[in-house]
Amino acid sequence: MHRQRIRSSIPKTRRSLHNAPWSSLLAPDASPEAFAATVWDSGLEQAGDLADSVATLEAARAELQGLVMDAAWTTDVAAARQALATHTGILRALNSDYRRAKALTRSIIVNPDIPPADLIRLLDVLMKGQAAAARIREGDTFGQSAFGADWRGDRSPSAPLLALVEWMGTLRGLGAEPRLIAGRLAERSEAGARAERVRKIIEIGRPIIEGFWSDLGHLASSVLGDVASVERAALHLLETKAKAVTRADELSREALTSPPDLIGDRLELVRRLGRLQELAGAIDAAHALGESAFGSAWAGRMSDWTALADGELWVRQNGELRHLAARLPGRVEIAALAHSAHEAAQGVAGEFAALAGDLKADAVSLFGAQNFSEIEMPEALARLGSWLEHQEQLSKWVAYQERSDSAQKAGLAELVHALAEGRVATGAARSIFEMAYYERILTAMATEEPELARFDGELHSRAVRHFADLDRERIKAAAIEVVTAHHRRIPPRDGGAGPVGLLRSEMARKRGHMPIRQLMQRAGPAIQALKPVFMMSPLSVAQFLSPGRMSFDLLVMDEASQIQPVDALGAIARAKQVVVVGDERQLPPTTFFAKMTGSQSEDEDGEGAQVADIESILGLFTARGLPQRMLRWHYRSRHQSLIAVSNSQFYENRLFIVPSPYTQEAGMGLRFQHVPDGVFNSGGIGTNPVEARTVAEAIIRHAKANPHESLGVATFSVSQRRAIQDELEALRRLNPESEEFFHAHPSEPFFVKNLENVQGDERDVIMISVGYAKNAQGYMAMRFGPLGAEGGERRLNVLISRAKRRCEVFASITDEDIDLERGKGKGVFAFKLFLHYARTGRLSLAVTTAREMDSIFEEQVANALIEKGYQVHAQVGIAGFFIDLAIADPERPGRYILGIECDGIGYHSSRSARDRDRLRQAVLEDHGWIIHRIWSPDWFQRPREQLERTVAAIEAARKELDARAELGFQRQRAVPVEVVTVDRGDVTEIGLADASEVEDPHRTYVETELKRPGPFELHETPTGLMAGLVEQVVATEAPIHLDEVVSRIRDAWGLQRAGGRIQDAVERGLIVAESRGALVRRGQFCFKPGATISLRNRSQVISPGLRKPETIAQEEIADGVIEIVKSNLGATEDEIATRVARMLGFKATSAQLRSVISAAVSELVNRGNLRSQDGLLVSDRSFASTN
Repeated sequence: MHRQRIRSSIPKTRRSLHNAPWSSLLAPDASPEAFAATVWDSGLEQAGDLADSVATLEAARAELQGLVMDAAWTTDVAAARQALATHTGILRALNSDYRRAKALTRSIIVNPDIPPADLIRLLDVLMKGQAAAARIREGDTFGQSAFGADWRGDRSPSAPLLALVEWMGTLRGLGAEPRLIAGRLAERSEAGARAERVRKIIEIGRPIIEGFWSDLGHLASSVLGDVASVERAALHLLETKAKAVTRADELSREALTSPPDLIGDRLELVRRLGRLQELAGAIDAAHALGESAFGSAWAGRMSDWTALADGELWVRQNGELRHLAARLPGRVEIAALAHSAHEAAQGVAGEFAALAGDLKADAVSLFGAQNFSEIEMPEALARLGSWLEHQEQLSKWVAYQERSDSAQKAGLAELVHALAEGRVATGAARSIFEMAYYERILTAMATEEPELARFDGELHSRAVRHFADLDRERIKAAAIEVVTAHHRRIPPRDGGAGPVGLLRSEMARKRGHMPIRQLMQRAGPAIQALKPVFMMSPLSVAQFLSPGRMSFDLLVMDEASQIQPVDALGAIARAKQVVVVGDERQLPPTTFFAKMTGSQSEDEDGEGAQVADIESILGLFTARGLPQRMLRWHYRSRHQSLIAVSNSQFYENRLFIVPSPYTQEAGMGLRFQHVPDGVFNSGGIGTNPVEARTVAEAIIRHAKANPHESLGVATFSVSQRRAIQDELEALRRLNPESEEFFHAHPSEPFFVKNLENVQGDERDVIMISVGYAKNAQGYMAMRFGPLGAEGGERRLNVLISRAKRRCEVFASITDEDIDLERGKGKGVFAFKLFLHYARTGRLSLAVTTAREMDSIFEEQVANALIEKGYQVHAQVGIAGFFIDLAIADPERPGRYILGIECDGIGYHSSRSARDRDRLRQAVLEDHGWIIHRIWSPDWFQRPREQLERTVAAIEAARKELDARAELGFQRQRAVPVEVVTVDRGDVTEIGLADASEVEDPHRTYVETELKRPGPFELHETPTGLMAGLVEQVVATEAPIHLDEVVSRIRDAWGLQRAGGRIQDAVERGLIVAESRGALVRRGQFCFKPGATISLRNRSQVISPGLRKPETIAQEEIADGVIEIVKSNLGATEDEIATRVARMLGFKATSAQLRSVISAAVSELVNRGNLRSQDGLLVSDRSFASTN
């Protein structure tokens, strides 16, 4: 029965080699019960692991044959292997674990004296075999079920087990049938051999079958039984199909004149030939029907099939006319005429097509028809007549076609067709093109930058505000960082030596203080640590700072145009870097004292710019070509007219001036007050009394009307200044109610100064008294004091740029009274221009400039607001700073309601996000503007919404400005003067405070308390335990003297002294501990590796040895020395010895202790950690002792 089953399972295809019966023939030679075991249904992986364990044990036994004793296989050697691998030093024999491991290996290893590495490898193999044996024992029951008689526990041969597992793995997906069949085979090996021979025969024929399949091509699957691949071809069909294909191929060679090379192609032609024969037979069979239906048109196989098809179609479409046509007489002639007419119409259509081709046109563009056969004759004749009548227009048509082709090639086909069809008016073509062009660009940009498509102005504005807030917070944080960094560098409170000690001593004195120069010389480092920024004049630097004693990282010289080089060089010599800040177009240094002492140089013939030839340190730096940069932003003037003349005449229009939201009519900017009755007394007096009184009256009016605004008065001469002061004193006595004003601005007090002394001052309002005028006889002398001298224009520049809000010029003359032919010098010319500007006020208005708008975006916004009835000015401002759009207030001339910023060229050209999104708007708002921003994506996508928001912003700004005006009116009524007592609360002193007497708990010496480890005597303690005790002591007290280590261990046993045996035992422990890396010995001291060394207070220690100077490590003393030097910014050697002794807990400094400290100091000096400077030891770099 089984033979019959096997015989019926002979594979019918190559793919069938893997069916269940066939696979059973390839089963290995194993016991029948193994094949019948059900554990194979789900235990293949477990069986594989078990067979692998048998193979591992078999390999281990083979490798260890003759090297280990039988007892080794049942001995646990894991701990011994670990001990042998861990203890490899020369002192390993002292370890009990190592000794036990050696004893164990001697009992199981045939040759225990082999090298340690070989011994460890042997134990690894043994442990691997033991683990495999354990797995075999655990799986014994499963092994008996799976492998049957082949399973003999840990003595099983591995080969049959592995072969059976491998064969079982090939049966996945075939179920239990193959193994059941294999288990019932009596002659399994013979059947398997036969199956193998069959397989080889099929494999030999495989290339032939695949070649046959390839030759058949696309016919292969149908010829061999409709199979998808050669793998599935039925073997029993091969012979039959091969014979049929051979016969068909012979027929193709007989029937075809040029048969193809491939057999598949030849068979295809034979198949098609057979089909044609079938169709020809069908035509012959229907001959009678053809004659009846088509009449004379029927010619059997030779009929005109196209004509017959057209006739059949006509009959189907015109069924109702078929009977009528049959009754028409002469229908043949009629058909001929119709045919002729049709041909004529086709000819006309062809001629039109040719004509259209010459004209580069088509039926749609010429007649609006889809093709020329649809054109109506009257329309065609009319069009042809028109063309003949207007032949000269043909050139325009040709040009149009050329442009049309070019436009279509450029991608404008849709627009060209719309124009040709009349769907787009000719006049609108350009705007439509531009709209489409920019929309396409916007679409492309949105594709490349998806954020553009998702842009939301509100969210972006929120992000901008968040950025601005973070930027301001960062600036505040930077200030805190500076303060924190300075606080860290402040000397500690307990400094009592060196410069810090001297400074604390001087601070504690009530009288008899040291001169400042001497104090700076001796305590300079401490003073610099407390106050790292010094603000001094050049004279103070020379007076209080000794040369070479103090230096600065940075020197900043302000108003450098007024400092002579000789005065500045002393400060420069004390700095590593210098920043010179000044304006060469303002006042030069005064030469009053130089003239008095006659120290001006008389040598005028030197080539080049000598230091003596240069008036200021600013000029010297400029002459030497050092890097320089102009600060172009002007912030002081709240109205552009206050700085316009200076910007034009002195700064080449390079300043960025922030425009003002107010004009001259609003009470800001430059004003000219003409005093026509003024007369200049040119004798010895040199005053203009009328003008002086006018100015004094204006001062009183200001005090009453605008007390909230600070005020300063500048004159062209000292005499005029005195005259104004005299007049003002008289008026103040007459107007006591105005007295409060003159004390209301402590930070910017009222002043009356001449122009030589006004540099550096600024006030809300500046009044300028010219003073110079015609004399009593009406003669105008062109003498204007310092203005007419060399550099007079710089004095004028200082004078006219002091005001923040308003500048009032009082003069008895106008610019027309100044004759430049008589009055020479740049100063006189600039003065004339200034008076003209103040009188005419042509530049005082912040109006629309000649600049065009930056973009169409701004034009659209402006036009939309104008349509709403608002007055819109574009590009408001002068000198580099312009507001895109500004809304003027028609109810209050001289005021702008709102400034509108668009994200145009000015926005995108900003150099940083801070300039773009915070500083620009912050500066404008600081000058009184209310700013509204419109984002271009929002305007393009939602213009109506943005217009409504802008209108709402205008109305809100109007209300806010009205509220500001009301608040300003209330402030003008009076400026109360009151004394405010500020309660500072508790003040925490930092820096040089009284020395604290509290000891630092982290610096107190901690002694180790050990416990006796066992019952044995100290000298008999195992070395390993002794090393552990040593490590505890070193971990707690390092660095520690060796004698102290012995003392701590001795105390654990309660002993009073340590003899030789005890010291030897401790020494052995030290050696082991050092070999473990737990300590490092240098000389007589033990150190903990990697630990930071700090000086410790020994005042509370128990061990008397700790108070001996020789038991204190030099490294610990060095740490204290460095700390004292750094905390006091230097110290003498005596101060160091005393302070270190106190830090160590010694109340007195013995000669021995002083010697030890002195040795540590000398070592630090030799290593470069300390150096001597002016009798003090100072430290140049940080120092940390580590091991």
